[in-house]
Amino acid sequence: MPVYVCAAGTSALNAANQLLASGCTAANGTLNPNNPFAAAGQLARLTAIPRESLTTNTDTKTYRFTGGINGTFGDGWNVALNGTVSSVILKTQNRGYIYLQGLMDAIAKGTYNFVDQSLNTQAQHDSVFRPQNNRSISKLTQIQASVDKDLFKLPGGAVNVAVTGQFRYESINQPSANAPNAANPNARYYQINAVSVVGKRHVWSAGYEVTVPVFDKLKLKALGSYDSYSSGQKAFSPKFEAEFKPIEQIKLRGTYSRGFRAPSFSESFALPTTGFAVALTPCGSALYTAFCAAHATNPAYLAGYGYGLTSSGNPNLKPEKSQSFTAGVVLTPIPAITITADFWQTKIKNVIIGASASPEVFAQYYSNNGVVNLPGIVVTPGVPDALNPAALPTIGSIAASYKNANQFQARGLDFSVSGRLQITNGIKWTSSANASLLLRLDQTLENGTVNRFDDSLGQCGITACSGAPKWRGTWQNTLDFNGNGNISLTAYYTAGYSSTATDSGGVYKDCQASADNGQLAAFPDGSPVQCNTKSVFYLDGHAEVKIQSRFTLYVDVKNLLNKKPSYDPNGGYGLYQFQPAWSDSLFIGRFFRVGAKVDF
Repeated sequence: MPVYVCAAGTSALNAANQLLASGCTAANGTLNPNNPFAAAGQLARLTAIPRESLTTNTDTKTYRFTGGINGTFGDGWNVALNGTVSSVILKTQNRGYIYLQGLMDAIAKGTYNFVDQSLNTQAQHDSVFRPQNNRSISKLTQIQASVDKDLFKLPGGAVNVAVTGQFRYESINQPSANAPNAANPNARYYQINAVSVVGKRHVWSAGYEVTVPVFDKLKLKALGSYDSYSSGQKAFSPKFEAEFKPIEQIKLRGTYSRGFRAPSFSESFALPTTGFAVALTPCGSALYTAFCAAHATNPAYLAGYGYGLTSSGNPNLKPEKSQSFTAGVVLTPIPAITITADFWQTKIKNVIIGASASPEVFAQYYSNNGVVNLPGIVVTPGVPDALNPAALPTIGSIAASYKNANQFQARGLDFSVSGRLQITNGIKWTSSANASLLLRLDQTLENGTVNRFDDSLGQCGITACSGAPKWRGTWQNTLDFNGNGNISLTAYYTAGYSSTATDSGGVYKDCQASADNGQLAAFPDGSPVQCNTKSVFYLDGHAEVKIQSRFTLYVDVKNLLNKKPSYDPNGGYGLYQFQPAWSDSLFIGRFFRVGAKVDF
């Protein structure tokens, strides 16, 4: 805070990222009422908590018109023609965010009461916390037609052939709520992300579907589509399905398909958009020895920091192309019990990814005095150390355009068991269990580097550090009382996993190396705080009773055992100190929800 304030006061950021005011003296100004040391001719540091909370209010209006005709003509030809026109308007107002130019003016001119914020007028308040309003609109026009006919019969049924066609126009205009301003860089807000997407395109597609019931025990299906985008992407995507039932109790099934995904509007046209991650500076690692020595007089600067991952649109992206395969079996030993097991595998090429933090980025930045020479990546230093302004700052942001990586692959197994038992004439018990086993999840980058994610905290760039647990499962049991009411108990299980994340500087399942790279929370001696997350288990209950044929009362008991989330300093970027993806219900604790349902 300056000593003097006046109408001609100005302020600016210096090389150490400090906001300093100038332009006012005893000759043209008055002592600053916000500076308790003004009479002594001393500056003051402003530290304050705004009285207004950060809020975002949205108002969405959707206009949609749809219509169509269908019928039959000739010798069993079925036709359909449908159309849709829609428009979605989203109005957003952000309040409580600091407007930088307003803050700078208020400090230099003395137009805002920082000592007692309640004494400010609404106009004074809005000059520093200027409400920000934004309006976005998206539009869709779609026409689709189809023709199908049973051509001839086989022992298993009629062979049906269908042909489809579609035209789609889609557009979006989402201006930035905090756009860069070259003329006045300070005319921006703190903390509002500069998300912006403006684009349009039209899509032509044609498809087919052929169903061939060869005989009762063998059914085949072939389908596919050809899609062409005005933005330049086009591809043919076929799929084949088969079911074979050698006996009544066993059914074998499988699919093979090739997929296609055009880049989204955000990936193609978005302005730079930033998400934030956290990292540490483990001084026990040789990589950070010089850095820690340079900041030794300010331990707080070494305690950890946030950095931005800034991704911007790339109109030259190729489409993602996938290849998928599934194979499974359905067993029905008795009519009341069904058991399924399926293997699945998916490979995606030309995977579209945004900016990510690799170990190479951290290694080059901290070993090469902030210089990073990696193609397509721009690393910007963060806020300097106020006590050591000449020393290398921590990383501020890592910026890159969306790009096509080499390959993403995943494979796993899915299982299910369901059964039912009529206990008495009025009571029926049903039980259903599902489990999934993730065998492999990895991404191969252009340089051949493989980032593996299964059974670990990654992929942070896609899941916000939610993790990819190896095992997940649910088991639901229900007692139904002749349709007049029921009681259900559902169990949820998620296995624990390694806290390492290879796309955020970590080394797959190498806890110490990941801590050395700053990806894992570490103690002052450099040892990791936690290497693995714990498994999560909880129960939910539900009961309902039908008062009348159209009136039902129900009660839900969430987190029946009132379990608490396990400590996790790494999950979700360490923001919550627990993993919200799997433990959000545990954080809330046991709670009850009572309601009524009326059918008209």
